[in-house]
Amino acid sequence: MLDGRTIEWKDLRTPAAELAGQQLLRDAVLDLRLERRLAERGIRVDVSASAAEEAILLATLDADRTRALELLGAIRARQGLGPTRYSALLRRNAALRALVAQDVRIDEGSIANAFDMLHGAKRSARLAVLPSLGDAERFAADVEAGQAFTDLAVARSLDESAARGGLLAPIARRDPSYPEALRAAIFATPVGSLSNPVLDGGRFYIVLVLEERPADGTTIDAARMRCEDVVRRSRERLLMDALARELSALDGVTVFDRAFDRAFDAPAR
Repeated sequence: MLDGRTIEWKDLRTPAAELAGQQLLRDAVLDLRLERRLAERGIRVDVSASAAEEAILLATLDADRTRALELLGAIRARQGLGPTRYSALLRRNAALRALVAQDVRIDEGSIANAFDMLHGAKRSARLAVLPSLGDAERFAADVEAGQAFTDLAVARSLDESAARGGLLAPIARRDPSYPEALRAAIFATPVGSLSNPVLDGGRFYIVLVLEERPADGTTIDAARMRCEDVVRRSRERLLMDALARELSALDGVTVFDRAFDRAFDAPAR
């Protein structure tokens, strides 16, 4: 009610479908296909599986549970995850995880990578990405002549880190989220020095190595379980995302409700 007048659901239905109709439809399609796939494989997802998904989610947000719950509350508010949608999300993730479990493979190389990222030495550096060898050489010459790397990176670097003066988060030698050529340059260049230009994919890197934080002394045997868990979660996430994209495709879906027409035709967000 507003000022004695009624706002009815029919007045909100079409705008609501335009706002979030496609995502809701994809979720519904995914849920139906997941239930079918679970039944075909004889897999049961119960309340405990959903609870386990919430524990995994909280652990990814923050090691401190109180802080993690605060962050989760903020995320749910921002994404409109009320009790119904949040419960459905947890069950959906539990179903996806159960379906991909048999396809997860963990090898010694992946464990070594995880160990290096968690406990190995890390280096901090500034990065500039330049379009040509000439640009990279001029950049390096200007730094050697006394100009600030940060100012030059802001003005010339093509990388998204340019706004931070090229500053990167601490990088482990085996961190796969960074290109191998960049990691090699960072760990081959002495601390406090500027690297030679490094070609990678048609562009050139110049890095200024700031410092190295030594390994924390943990042995790989002591950290094996934690490393295996990190690798498993990462592999699961990739497989889960791929399966979700496959099962939520709207191919074969027929829409009869005119309120969903625009939502159905609009590109997914």
